[in-house]
Amino acid sequence: MSVAAASHACAPHMPQTVPAFRKRPRLHTERLEVMGVPRRREAVSEARRTVRRLLLRWGVGAEEAFEAELFAAELLANALGHALPGPGGEIGLQIAKGRRGVLVEVEDGGSEESSLFASFAAGAVDDGESEHGRGLLLVEELGRGRWGWRRLGNGHRSVWAYVVPAESRGAR
Repeated sequence: MSVAAASHACAPHMPQTVPAFRKRPRLHTERLEVMGVPRRREAVSEARRTVRRLLLRWGVGAEEAFEAELFAAELLANALGHALPGPGGEIGLQIAKGRRGVLVEVEDGGSEESSLFASFAAGAVDDGESEHGRGLLLVEELGRGRWGWRRLGNGHRSVWAYVVPAESRGAR
């Protein structure tokens, strides 16, 4: 399923309030990949394919790899469109595999506190008609609340999503 199809499929069910300050899961990391993604639209597609190949090579199930790939694409696209450049002018992407799941984390240079993230921090987003925020609403819906963001000590921002195996999720 494409990101557009997934967005359309869950759009009617998207929440209008989103808790923002969730704790990032502690991960007993078994595998880790850190990469810089150039600030170009086509680089998001390249990174998405890289995430999928990497996770399948690490033995992650196809469904979980697909979900992680979607998260990476949405978080990278959000950073590309709304954030300042991160370290080295790139967007940082970290993929970590632990015993209980996969963590997808994107680091960017942050943005003004008046940004969409401030709306999420306040627990409210717009009426759903705006183009801004749809990617994060998609992450919320697909991630079933397993995502969040934090300010880093260097002023940058980290946005993460956590993918757990399908059998750990219970009924869909």
